[in-house]
Amino acid sequence: MINLLWLLSLALVVTAGAGTVVAYEVCRRYVLGKDANPWAIAAKAWRQSWKQATLVGLLAVAVMAVGILTLSFLPSLGLAEVVVPLVVVGLFLVLLVFWCLPLVARFTNPTWRQLRNGLTLGLTTPSLTFLLAIAVVLGGVAVWKFMPAVFVVPGLILLWWCSLLERYFVARGYVPQEPEEAEVPTTSSES
Repeated sequence: MINLLWLLSLALVVTAGAGTVVAYEVCRRYVLGKDANPWAIAAKAWRQSWKQATLVGLLAVAVMAVGILTLSFLPSLGLAEVVVPLVVVGLFLVLLVFWCLPLVARFTNPTWRQLRNGLTLGLTTPSLTFLLAIAVVLGGVAVWKFMPAVFVVPGLILLWWCSLLERYFVARGYVPQEPEEAEVPTTSSES
């Protein structure tokens, strides 16, 4: 369900950023095991961050447009001249969508700080960013080879990435660890 709504928001382009933030927040609650109404979580995430998410999402759309424009030069320039700009555009797109937008969902900072922090975290943790890039490429290949995978693969990548980010944020001390629910011992009354 999250995947379908996220794909719908991406298809509408203008709502791509806000849809990604809402999808991330719903996935985050799922990863943390919070029992809450997904619609209530989505509505709260939308109210709290739709302005910032839309700005970051439109920036991601602009970066994607640069990538499409660069790709259009492939027939005239050849692959050797286009591959480096495409990799740079792809890197910035991954950083915006998978680092900056989750920060918009998770933290309340000004938009410029969300962008700076997302780009900084993405570039200073190359192992996570590279792992994400591999997952995105493999997901893209899976969708390319088997088109119905588009209904499952993006949501699985988002869920996996959400769990990685939550562990990363807790390990670095950016957010406190969620308290484990203590098991309540049952007592039996003796008669």
